[in-house]
Amino acid sequence: MTPMKGKQSKKNLTAAFLFCTAVVYACILGTQFKLMSFIPHGHDPKNSIVARSLAQSNSDRPNKAKRIVDLNLRKRPRGASMAELVAKKKIAVDRKDQNIDRGSPLLDEGKHAELYHSLSASIAQKWNLTTPSAVELLERQFRKENDYDPQRDFFHFHHLYKSGGTSISGLMDKTVGLPKVGETYVGILPGSHESGDFDHEKALDDINRRIAHGKIDRKDLPYRASYAHTGLRPMYGPKATKTGAFFLKQLPHKRFRMVTMLREPTDFRASNHAMIMCGLNYEVSRFNNERAANGLARTCSPQDGLNISALVDRKIEDLMEKCKTKPDKINAQQRKQCEGVRNGIDPWPQCRSAADLLKHKQYDRHYRSMFKALMGRFHRRQEFNNNTSYGRMGYGFESAEGSRGYSVEAVEAYTLEDLGGLDLSISGAGTNGPPEPDFIWFGITERMKESTALFHYYFKAAPAKTPIHRIQDCRPTSWWTEEDRKVVKDREPADYAVWRAANAILDVRMEKMKMEIQSLLSSGETRESLYWVDWDTLETVGVRLDNNLLIM
Repeated sequence: MTPMKGKQSKKNLTAAFLFCTAVVYACILGTQFKLMSFIPHGHDPKNSIVARSLAQSNSDRPNKAKRIVDLNLRKRPRGASMAELVAKKKIAVDRKDQNIDRGSPLLDEGKHAELYHSLSASIAQKWNLTTPSAVELLERQFRKENDYDPQRDFFHFHHLYKSGGTSISGLMDKTVGLPKVGETYVGILPGSHESGDFDHEKALDDINRRIAHGKIDRKDLPYRASYAHTGLRPMYGPKATKTGAFFLKQLPHKRFRMVTMLREPTDFRASNHAMIMCGLNYEVSRFNNERAANGLARTCSPQDGLNISALVDRKIEDLMEKCKTKPDKINAQQRKQCEGVRNGIDPWPQCRSAADLLKHKQYDRHYRSMFKALMGRFHRRQEFNNNTSYGRMGYGFESAEGSRGYSVEAVEAYTLEDLGGLDLSISGAGTNGPPEPDFIWFGITERMKESTALFHYYFKAAPAKTPIHRIQDCRPTSWWTEEDRKVVKDREPADYAVWRAANAILDVRMEKMKMEIQSLLSSGETRESLYWVDWDTLETVGVRLDNNLLIM
């Protein structure tokens, strides 16, 4: 094969891959109904942005300045692989001046504009996004450059309770946390907790120890990331968090960024209800262990004989026994609960079933607008809150639906911009304030494999096995009925708007990652040289490599 024919062949492979991507995505769109069943009521497909966007011709859309970055492989240094060139790329400008629409350095945006528009419109329709800006914002997500710089950036993982975050903390240890010295992951700031609040004192002790007596300069501290239930946002303004102020003081040379996880809203509540509020996971496990000891099959749902209310009664019996036999081992709350039981007061009426929770005042106190902690607010006109600054889920704050300026469309648009990392001007200090840490990555619990594949790709980390923690044999969702789920969907449109928009962003990022990988392969890279691509995980989600071409 002549050199010219070889180049043409590579171009043909890339063109064939992009064409197949568009065709396959369009074909499977109509069959992906499993996740679509989570879309809440009240969203009329007639109002879908796609119905409006597809009616517009491309010539009607305003022209936008585009920057196509050509790596020009013919001029790359001898012996330097594409992987090395990409890994060494630096972004030296200030974030407020940064052009995040610069485009992927691996893709020619001019050639792919139509594909971006087609895929964005399909994805917006798939997730029933109704904000008028949905397709445009998803197109911008395709053009958004991943500018992670391990030397300059420090990112904090805000772990929302029961979202799969403990597994992500473990994954961070084994990737950005390396090297490991003894029991310490050098890249993780001490004070991080995989399932607890951030310990500022422990972090400060380690920082001071390292810089004491001039042993190391502050700018050379080895930390790349941290994780905890403790929130970071807002970092600026009247409600700035303690952790934000701590990072700004102790790591002033760093550019701060965020990662997080979110979960299907009803499942999110079911898991929090079972473990955090009611301690039911232990009771169900104990019940099934006793059944297994007697030769009986495990049972996980009311339809199979699981009686959650009876388990709550047993929990109360244990409490009363402890109050009676170990009065010196109980706390003030337990003492009050025991006194209430003696007076005929049920200490956990909201725990007896999902329906009991949904009609109880504890739902409004704990479970309204649970994604308020994710970005710090739901939409632009809502004030930032710092209700997770000490790790709490947030009690006593307004629901998103009651906030001034709320609409489902406003929440969708804000999520696409903020969680999607498209707007670097957002600040808790208001207009023209310092920018808040942007979201460089997020994952979705129900899509853990895709999420971790993107994690390795974004942070250019060799794939590590994702630790699996606290996966229950009996999922709490198994005792939530379809009627219970419908109540949450109808009651929590803001949370569902965030979740739908997040899934749309994840769809775009998966498609973009596959395009970039194919571009690298067509440029001469191999499965072995692309060490940060999690090939095994991609195969489990239907993406495999065959003769240097990605097959889906």
